Amino acid sequence: MTESVAHNAPESALPAGLAVSHQTALDIMGIAIVCYSVLIEQEEVGPAPDADRVAKWEREIEVVAELRRTLDPRDTARVQRLADEHAVLVRRLDRMIDDH
Repeated sequence: MTESVAHNAPESALPAGLAVSHQTALDIMGIAIVCYSVLIEQEEVGPAPDADRVAKWEREIEVVAELRRTLDPRDTARVQRLADEHAVLVRRLDRMIDDH
């Protein structure tokens, strides 16, 4: 059984009023990629793998990876927004892993 990697995902990247670091945003997005990878692995070893679902998650990994590559640390508003959005995504993906 694959153990969840995201149980420690924060409700938001950081409490209101504190700037999230570029590295924190990258880390959260990296956790999202790991979660997608775990879901893909679980799907592929299941009794009836859904190729469309796997392909969708592979595309999502590419999207998140591209966001990570292009995230400008000087764009603090975007860094904060992406960290918060991906923290929410990680919690959702974590529930999917737990349910699988």
